[in-house]
Amino acid sequence: MITLSHRKRGVADLKFIKSENKSVPEICAVYKRKNLLKDGYKKTAKTNLFLAEMCLEADNEALSACEEKLTECE
Repeated sequence: MITLSHRKRGVADLKFIKSENKSVPEICAVYKRKNLLKDGYKKTAKTNLFLAEMCLEADNEALSACEEKLTECE
């Protein structure tokens, strides 16, 4: 079996251990799939952050407009 561990620099360090019915290509495929998922989640997080900031800005503008109208009524 091959285990993949990361150093602080992000470089994969392959350590060879006795196999448990998994081939090197299978393990590499799992590693690649995990990295693809990780990258996808990072992109989704950036999109979610952008949308949250945009909605917060719109909420603040709406609140300011409401407060302005309330002060006009007084």
